[in-house]
Amino acid sequence: MVCYTLFSGSSGNSIYLEDGKTKILIDAGGSMRQIESALNSIGRTVCDISGIFITHEHSDHTKGLPVLCKNRSIPVYCQAEVAKEMYLSLLQKGHQKEASALAGCIRTVNTGDEYAIGDILITPFKTPHDSVNSQGFIIGDRVLGIATDLGHVSEEVSLFLSGCKNIILESNHDIKMLFDGPYPPYLKERVASDHGHLNNKDSASFSAHLLEKGCERFTLFHLSSENNTPEIALKETENTLTNLCGAHRNQDYILNVAARYEVTKVL
Repeated sequence: MVCYTLFSGSSGNSIYLEDGKTKILIDAGGSMRQIESALNSIGRTVCDISGIFITHEHSDHTKGLPVLCKNRSIPVYCQAEVAKEMYLSLLQKGHQKEASALAGCIRTVNTGDEYAIGDILITPFKTPHDSVNSQGFIIGDRVLGIATDLGHVSEEVSLFLSGCKNIILESNHDIKMLFDGPYPPYLKERVASDHGHLNNKDSASFSAHLLEKGCERFTLFHLSSENNTPEIALKETENTLTNLCGAHRNQDYILNVAARYEVTKVL
């Protein structure tokens, strides 16, 4: 299996997966041009993509979908409520052609069910986030687990991700930076809520659990540009895995951060 994060953060999120002859995207949170450029940098093109799985409807995960659907008619796999929300949003903005194109590309999925897209097996699972519906994904027989937006680690998230060899996991913000930072109070509360975004401390603690369950490689994802830094997120996770598990980076596990604007190799 091949996996790259194309970009990561509130400015846009997208992950590329390839297994055998099948190539898919998880989210399309950049423009079609940005996605094409990122794919070109690893020798692929948008024309190669067999399908796009969507975590939820927020624009940093769906920005490029309307143009991709209109120009390429790529199948889009998402929850029914997410599809409806995206469709109605496009209509409200007066984008009838894009809404129609999106509707024609939608394939609805259910959490807990396994889907075969060519050579890739993918299982959605529910994640706690403030959207109409939100999901993460298990790829193959727990070869890779993906959880990009979650306010807390629910029992379902823990159940599905435990045993995955490789994990892409949100580590969105440093708690002190968030509450000392420039966000207005309502936004701070939203981000820190149980249906907001996972902070470094909770992400690191969960990573310790996942390490004990067999995870070998962690990629920290969806870092805030205002309330986090790669160095802080890495240090929190590395220190936690040492203190709780006696594990050492690059010896017992591999730990990286997905770059905000650049392609990052995961597998």
